[in-house]
Amino acid sequence: MPVLAEESTTVEDRMIPDPAEPRPDLGFTPMSFAPTRPGVVAAMGFGLACLVWLFAGDRLPGGRWIVVHIFTLGVLTTLIWTFSRHLAATLTGTTGSLPTHATARWLSAMLSGSVIVMLGGRAFDVHALVVLGSLGIMAIVAGNLWVLRRLRQQAGSDRFTWVLKHYGLAHVAFIAAAALGGALGAGWIPGPIFAAVRDAHIHLNVLGWGGLTVLATLTVLGPVLLGTPMAPDAERRSASAVGLAAAGLAIASVGSVVTGMAGGVFPPVLPVVGLALYGCGVVAVARPLLAAARRSDRSPLRWSVTAALVWFPIAVVTNIVAVMVGVSGWSTGVGIMLLVGVLAQLVLAVVLYVAPTLRRRPAQGAGPDLVRLGRLVGTRTVTLNLGVLLIAGGQVVERAGALPVPAMTGGGWSLVAVAVLLHLAAASIPSPAGTAR
Repeated sequence: MPVLAEESTTVEDRMIPDPAEPRPDLGFTPMSFAPTRPGVVAAMGFGLACLVWLFAGDRLPGGRWIVVHIFTLGVLTTLIWTFSRHLAATLTGTTGSLPTHATARWLSAMLSGSVIVMLGGRAFDVHALVVLGSLGIMAIVAGNLWVLRRLRQQAGSDRFTWVLKHYGLAHVAFIAAAALGGALGAGWIPGPIFAAVRDAHIHLNVLGWGGLTVLATLTVLGPVLLGTPMAPDAERRSASAVGLAAAGLAIASVGSVVTGMAGGVFPPVLPVVGLALYGCGVVAVARPLLAAARRSDRSPLRWSVTAALVWFPIAVVTNIVAVMVGVSGWSTGVGIMLLVGVLAQLVLAVVLYVAPTLRRRPAQGAGPDLVRLGRLVGTRTVTLNLGVLLIAGGQVVERAGALPVPAMTGGGWSLVAVAVLLHLAAASIPSPAGTAR
């Protein structure tokens, strides 16, 4: 198509924002996210399911291990699918090209249904349901990828097309991760490379689907959550940094499988190099946001955003060390740091920000609900991050000394659960009438 040919010849001009270009107010307010309400409500429902399974453990089908899939598919995938299209259309001025609200609600219900089918297959060990649910999720995400491509072509300005490009790469990572996950769950991957394929699946899912989306989104939405702008050239540097992270992820994922196929004969050079590049991208995106967070003195969400940005590079470095010494980083604290310290913490921050839209007849205030955002903010943030620290520390102790510390990890999970409940309570209870916004 002519449009694609034009893009291929001017990729640098189109994908990297010009710092000299005027930087208009994006106009984000909580009420501008009203169309995301069905997805946010569905994600909150899956979040409550995470807590139920976390407390019940093996008394429910699938046990505690299925909580990882409930979060990554039910919570994270639902929110990424919802917010990526909404932000993409808002940033490029193409909201008129989105599917109708009725179609979006139908697709959201189909996505939730596919997730439930897939989770049921995992819980009851029914491979046919795992495959059927995975195909449904992959089809809906692939449809969203097509929507993003169309919005990118119709963008009225080139300033934010790089965000849509990296959203698209995150969608591709998810589709690849889902395909690998379905193959793993169906028993199609032979034993000698099972662990390597599983690592690639996790990297593509957590660092790709979740991580790349977070990096691109925080560049444009982070200043809104923090209530203060970033440095003028930060957007341009972050655009290049997200691209570096995407390249590093591809190298690490392919390298993991190649190293596994070689039977461990060669050192894991490709995974280490790829993860190092990914880490450089994370640091480059985090630095201007952390600087903005230090300047921010108004938004209570700055504490959650700051904590997530600190956990992110720590998790990547820990993963690199684990790969170098030949152990699974996901059993040495990396998974909890990324899934809860980074992704869940940012999910809770965003849900709190858009909470005014969850009411049937929301107030029409222009700014964020500072009363709601500030409820027990210190307690919520400290409790969640202390829980992450205890769980990750307990996993490292168990791995290093083969000494189980159930009190440490169990206490950490209890703190995480309390913090999530506090966040959901803050999001659900409206502020008193007449409070300042």
